Amino acid sequence: MVVAAVGLSACAPPALTRDGQVVFAPSGGRRGASVITANGVEFMDATEIPKPVVRRSPNDPWTPPTGFLVPKDGIWRKTSSPVALSGHGLAVVVRSSDSLVPSWGGEVLLRIDAIAPADAFPAAKPSVREPRRLAIVLDGRNPNTAPLARIALEDLGDRDRVAIIDASGPRVVVPALPGSHRTLLDGAITRVLERPRGGAAVASTRDLAGALALARGFVGVKVAAGGALPSAGQVLVLSDGIGIAQAGLRLANEVASLRRESVRISAVGTPDRLDVTHLAPLGDDVFAGGSFAEREDAVAQIVPPPGDVVLEDVELTVHSVPAPVRVLEVSGGLAALSLDHDRLLLGDLYAGEARTEIARIAMPVWVPGEPCEITVSARYRDAATGTWHTATRTIDARYDDNVERIASARHGDVIAYASALAMVRRLGRIFQGSRFDELGGLRPVVTLQADSLAALSRSSHDPALGTQAEVLRTLLGAIED
Repeated sequence: MVVAAVGLSACAPPALTRDGQVVFAPSGGRRGASVITANGVEFMDATEIPKPVVRRSPNDPWTPPTGFLVPKDGIWRKTSSPVALSGHGLAVVVRSSDSLVPSWGGEVLLRIDAIAPADAFPAAKPSVREPRRLAIVLDGRNPNTAPLARIALEDLGDRDRVAIIDASGPRVVVPALPGSHRTLLDGAITRVLERPRGGAAVASTRDLAGALALARGFVGVKVAAGGALPSAGQVLVLSDGIGIAQAGLRLANEVASLRRESVRISAVGTPDRLDVTHLAPLGDDVFAGGSFAEREDAVAQIVPPPGDVVLEDVELTVHSVPAPVRVLEVSGGLAALSLDHDRLLLGDLYAGEARTEIARIAMPVWVPGEPCEITVSARYRDAATGTWHTATRTIDARYDDNVERIASARHGDVIAYASALAMVRRLGRIFQGSRFDELGGLRPVVTLQADSLAALSRSSHDPALGTQAEVLRTLLGAIED
């Protein structure tokens, strides 16, 4: 008891955070930032300067000097400024989570959007398909469901819009997003399917007709030609056949409603042994049975690529001065390390394709007040001519040793998107600490970010921030602890 009393006497009175946790700040200190640690949310004194973690060997694991820094009140007030690099037929937009870099070293998140605009390739124009609003309906928990969905996601274009709907519930897993967010969409599908609501409970909540009604609210909306949304609507049902058998008359009514609104309905059976007649209530554009490769081909025909391959071997490199940065993790693609720079390999891009990924970057220790330059370069080959092209841009930042300034200047839009990827396990260690390896530990943090982004969207009149808040809230509702 004496030890406990001594420990508490060194702290200021406890405070209750927005996520319901009791935290302590040092006695006599001034709160400079909130820090997400393995023990929950803690406050860091404004005058405290963390000590760098010295790595004695390249084989030593990366250990950040502090937990994840957020503003002391947990509210984001800053958003990122895009930095664009462009070359022949390729545009890359980079957004950084920070303009102030901790002088003791730390992590910076880079959101990277790589785009191959269809208009930049006139010769590929005949291959470019019409963009579409696509709803992918998950009807069942068959092991083949996620791999088949992935085929459709890999063929999405930048102008496509896609929503993910689970027939168990039914519920929206991810609201309509541009096709560039396929890593987030793929992760959400995997997370939902790997944690079913327990055997009989899944069957009792299966409502394919209700799922199609949710899909109709997105794909069935009349859109004027030339508007912001694609005019063509499509529903792809990946079914084990059980949901169709249970639906009855309600399913027939929903199918009829979708057809009246000129929505294309397609279905692919997920089990290895399923007769095509089980999918007949959904119409003629269905495929079942055969080998798994044949079902993959069926999905690829239903959702073809946005156009021909126009860029090959696309790779991005990241390096910096005054000292090299290290890429710790990327949400998608492949990463390769070298002495002075790290590479992100995106592979080939179709005409009209775009990719959105997050990279976690370890920053070197340096002197407060000194500039920091993070350079992103692209190298790629024109598929038609075989010519190699390059493009380069630099992101300017500055080293700082004040935790309050650093935390207050962080960009909430980039961090929130990374949080969504962490929820679907496409980023593994964005929030350090064992409590945040499971969604139960991550949920309060993400809830707070969603509320903060929604408030920032209203105050800044930026609908994109509101969309990000909606994505976070929808994921919180669809993904179980």
